[in-house]
Amino acid sequence: MAGYGARRLGFPDHQARRLMYVVVLGPYTLVAFLALWDLELTGRYALLPLIGFFLMCVGAAVGVILSRSLGLNRGESGAFAIACGASNLGFTMGGTVNFVLFGEYGLALATIFTAFWNFGLVFILYPIARHYGTADRQPVWKLLVANFADIRSLPLLGVFAGLALNLGGVSRPEAVEDYPVVTVLILGGVVIAFFTTGLRLYFSRVTGNVRLYGLVAGVKFIVLPATAALILIGLEFTGWEFPETANRVVLVQASTAVGVYAVIIANLFHLDDRFASVLFFTNTVFYLVVVLPVVVVFLG
Repeated sequence: MAGYGARRLGFPDHQARRLMYVVVLGPYTLVAFLALWDLELTGRYALLPLIGFFLMCVGAAVGVILSRSLGLNRGESGAFAIACGASNLGFTMGGTVNFVLFGEYGLALATIFTAFWNFGLVFILYPIARHYGTADRQPVWKLLVANFADIRSLPLLGVFAGLALNLGGVSRPEAVEDYPVVTVLILGGVVIAFFTTGLRLYFSRVTGNVRLYGLVAGVKFIVLPATAALILIGLEFTGWEFPETANRVVLVQASTAVGVYAVIIANLFHLDDRFASVLFFTNTVFYLVVVLPVVVVFLG
């Protein structure tokens, strides 16, 4: 709301891309580093992040396939595919829903489920965005290699650094434990990211893409939850069963709306970020009004 109002009052919307760089290189990198540094690593739920990674791949793949038949330009196609792959799994949606429904245990499981995020971001979403955001069609392996030398991949380095300190038995500094450093970074990052989304939100584009909104909703709220359910059923047949709460956490995470990172990536890689903002906005509203009540009734 503040971002949208600021643009209407004259704040230049082209500053959105600079603000997104601030979010990625600052709060998101530090949160990834600090969270992985302190996460309790156990083997029991090792499959949770793999399931999350697979669901991201399915969503992005379906998005790429659909975009080819929709007559979209490259910037719109990239934003559409990223929106189908990026889900709001963390503290801004999925993590909070799991906390409300299942308490701290559910929040912890949701955090483990989301541990794949920075890997999926760099190895799946960034190459797709780079492909649609550049004029030349490079081979996939070149797109992957290019990410390692890209400053926008700094959150992944934060993950590696956090894991290294975690596995090395190094304790986090007392200042981080005594003060809400992570909370402040999260709130700051979310505020800037959502403000930037508002800067690029043009309601004049909301009414003209109803079919596209329906397709994104179909991917997020039908294809991905159904895929997650099939995975859980398959695991049950193999003997690798999760506790009931863990199954429900997976289904909640698989049913979340488009993540705000779809807008961040669209900004970073020069896709159609206005289109991405509208997809994020409409899908989130649909989730809150229609999907979330269903989730609460059947999984709560």
